Amino acid sequence: FDDSPEAWARYDKMSFRDLCRSLGVTKRMYDEAFEPMILTGLFAPGEQCSAAAALGMAYFFVLKNQEAFDVRWCRGNIGEKIFAPWLQQIVASGRVDLRFGTRVV
Repeated sequence: FDDSPEAWARYDKMSFRDLCRSLGVTKRMYDEAFEPMILTGLFAPGEQCSAAAALGMAYFFVLKNQEAFDVRWCRGNIGEKIFAPWLQQIVASGRVDLRFGTRVV
């Protein structure tokens, strides 16, 4: 992907997920590496993003500005390692009243 108008036109016709399939990316590789990156960068799953948008984001952050791209992978379940301790800290503070399953108004 060279960020040219021709590349944008070519890759904008397909989803990022379809591009990965056509390139032989394994389901595990897609699910564990590419999908989280697309969700973080474009705030949508790969099926909803054009390949051009995903490649453009990757080009900008990874290839063009490598110092701006910093990824950290969680070692374990994100819910257990990040969100559960955070929730415990919030509850322990006593300053927040959490009501699960209710609407925020």
